[in-house]
Amino acid sequence: MPTHAPLRTLLFLLLLSIAAGPAAGGSQPADASAAALESVAKVYGPYRVIRLPITHGVKILNPIKISLGQDGRIYAANQTGEVYVLRDTNGDGLEDEAFLFCDVSRDGLHSPGGFASRGNTVYIGTRQEIRAYRDTDGDGRADTSRTFFKDIPHGAHPYEWTSGLSFGPDGWLYCALATDSWNSGASPDPKGYRGSLLRISPDGQTAERVATGLRSVWGMAFDPHGELFFNDNEGGGNPKEELNRLLRGRFYGHNPKKFPERDAAQPAVPAEFVLENEVAPAGMVFNAPANDFGGTGGDLFVAYYGPGERWSRGSVGRVRITRHDDGTYGYREFPVLDLPKLADLAFGPNGSLYLAQHGRSDYWYNPTQEKSGAFYKVVYDPTVTSWSTTKEKPAAPVLSANAIEAGAELFAQRACSACHGTTNGPELLGPNLNGIASRLTREEILEEIVEPNKRIKPGLAGVKFTMKNGQIVLGRVVNANDHQFTVQVMGNAVVPVTRSDIASTEPMTKSLMPEKMLNGLTPMEIDHLLSYLGSLR
Repeated sequence: MPTHAPLRTLLFLLLLSIAAGPAAGGSQPADASAAALESVAKVYGPYRVIRLPITHGVKILNPIKISLGQDGRIYAANQTGEVYVLRDTNGDGLEDEAFLFCDVSRDGLHSPGGFASRGNTVYIGTRQEIRAYRDTDGDGRADTSRTFFKDIPHGAHPYEWTSGLSFGPDGWLYCALATDSWNSGASPDPKGYRGSLLRISPDGQTAERVATGLRSVWGMAFDPHGELFFNDNEGGGNPKEELNRLLRGRFYGHNPKKFPERDAAQPAVPAEFVLENEVAPAGMVFNAPANDFGGTGGDLFVAYYGPGERWSRGSVGRVRITRHDDGTYGYREFPVLDLPKLADLAFGPNGSLYLAQHGRSDYWYNPTQEKSGAFYKVVYDPTVTSWSTTKEKPAAPVLSANAIEAGAELFAQRACSACHGTTNGPELLGPNLNGIASRLTREEILEEIVEPNKRIKPGLAGVKFTMKNGQIVLGRVVNANDHQFTVQVMGNAVVPVTRSDIASTEPMTKSLMPEKMLNGLTPMEIDHLLSYLGSLR
């Protein structure tokens, strides 16, 4: 974490205040005042992280998007629907106002999870449609809007996102629709749009699927060569956090029952690269090749939200992608900084990196506090010398073979293997624990066992179906269509539930994992069980 002596900082800022113009390569030293400098992040390069003093305009509440518009403005959005432009009103180089551009909630829309812009028009992906908002008089506020694309199956589920909006070199708009495999009340989707990557014509009248089998794609970006890269979150058939490259017409592995028309003889596309800097990749953006930003020109930057409701986790990583002469690619990931709960990021017009911090929320990402979340500006500063060269992951504990073996026996005796896999095998009722020790600390793993209802991973929530004949079916929906649900129940049996036979449907507020799983175990036995889980790296 960078540190600055007060005298050195004041002298440095005084010199910068008389410097002529911004430095090259994304370095904007003149944009910071001593009061704005904050040691809020651990950095892995010559960067300063500054929390933007947004004190005017829209109240910042769980921001989920930030993007540089073609007009040079920095657009951002709250989870609650306000879309605004970040502006510097006093000329000190730090944006201090969130000027309202539009509010999608006023149009009955929800979850502005995707941005793309052309000229004075901003295209916003919501749960229900992609809407185009236009600023015709240049005052920074949208004065007209129209539906650009509305053929999106949607309901009331909070995870129905339309994200990753990006215009391709062909002039068409690309976007991803989150899967509906976790939605027990999923809307009819005869075209199989949910869980797919779509390509939409410039007039919004034609759409085609260019990839299927996606789970939760939040970040998507074209590289300088016109190749489209996108991330996808671990779970539901995705064994790791994925970075993928678009191969048109291919299936990427999630929810195969929804896409029976795919070529079963053709295997699912594996991840192009496994993202390991943190958990839950969110927004991503390519740095312009000409923007040095500490020697990162052309690299892909990825924001990580971090696991669930663990409020101290989150980061930014960058991936150097090497394109070989034979058409193959090489990848190497580097840490940039650690900062909790990042939802998105974007390079500004001056070459600095802007971050949207979502902040605290409930399980459904809805606001829970009067004010939560913030924006940060990451400035390249070659005078910063106090930074870490590598990201130190918690050292793997020294585990005895006897403790691991004893823990494995307890894992079997407690029937943990009935719901949890420990290899890249078929999907079971509970989350796969393969690699769990590389994602969570020993203490976090223990908390997951002791308090299973505290954090429930999206897609693993249970549903209770009461049938008209009085039968109860309790499990996790793994697939749904117009006629029936496919439900995974205890013991990992998969049963069909016909919609017309259902009397009522009740989402479960508690985990399918029973509480008090450790009751009756001695401290040594608990230690052995944790040793076994800690060996799953």
